Amino acid sequence: MRLVKKPTLNDVVKESGLSIFTVSRALNGAEGVSAESRSKVLEAAKSIGYVPNKAARALRTQSPGPVIVMTASTANYYYIDMIDGIQAGLREAKIAMRFADLAPSGEFDAALEDAAVEEAMQSRATGLISTLTLSPENYVKLTRWGIPAVFVDSQPPVSPLGAASVTTDNADATAQVGEHLAFHHIKDWVLLIYPHLWSTRASREAGLRAAAARHGAALTVLESHNDPDSARAVLDGYLSQRGSRKPFALVAGNNPMLQGAFTALRDRRLRIPEDVVLIAFDEFAWAPLLDPPLTVVDEDSRSIGELAARKLTAIIKRSAAQGSGSIGPVYTAGDVQEVKASLLIRKSCGC
Repeated sequence: MRLVKKPTLNDVVKESGLSIFTVSRALNGAEGVSAESRSKVLEAAKSIGYVPNKAARALRTQSPGPVIVMTASTANYYYIDMIDGIQAGLREAKIAMRFADLAPSGEFDAALEDAAVEEAMQSRATGLISTLTLSPENYVKLTRWGIPAVFVDSQPPVSPLGAASVTTDNADATAQVGEHLAFHHIKDWVLLIYPHLWSTRASREAGLRAAAARHGAALTVLESHNDPDSARAVLDGYLSQRGSRKPFALVAGNNPMLQGAFTALRDRRLRIPEDVVLIAFDEFAWAPLLDPPLTVVDEDSRSIGELAARKLTAIIKRSAAQGSGSIGPVYTAGDVQEVKASLLIRKSCGC
């Protein structure tokens, strides 16, 4: 990958045309700088991507910064298990973790992504693990500051700077679901799924569409916001239009989708699996305890989190070995890893 130089205080001096004394005081909010000069310094710093270091004391004592973990809603149990795995992996390297939820209500907030990336740079984070594909601008910022990133549950950015990820083969996962539905001779499939903003949407839908085509099944895709209330409303609207046709198969795209689906089905007094064959992403602790026990796609998010943490620490060590002349994480082809999910078959699918 192409290594890029991190902007320094001297770069701000050069860009602004002011003295290092003035630039330093302006960036630190000190007195003795005119409003015009302060504005010129801040504009120059912004234009070249310079971020004042709020963690200088930590750097002087050689204390490593934290790893920032970005998720897309803790309402999804996938992330709870994944974070547990990340903590286990980072504990081995004695690295602390800081957590940022970029979709606290289930809906992505770009401002929260920008703030988390800014915090990563200001705190001189050791690295970043993200469940969302960051904007190209934010990914470039992180790379310029030498902060490596590993992506989980989302596709890594396509970038000449390189990338690292641990993701599930989602097309294969939904293909497994489709094969099992065909085994039960169910020809009417409904996928309740989140928007294309989440990068796993495309491959999950593609895998199920391909399976439906192979087995002559009809697939209906219902899109809702990434929260239980929206999922419930969307499915309820579909059931109103559908009428009394039974049975059909419902595939819920994640835990929030599943929660909304359960509520809508209960409101309609539809029985599982007699009226609705139900399969969902992802496994959670009490899925086997439901009545009937729930058939799920198990991505083993805890193992994925642990893999991501170990991959990140390996990249940190590899990049450090390159020395401080050029700044930028050192990625290799092996840093992009895809793992297989498994279908845990229980009674909600009619077995």
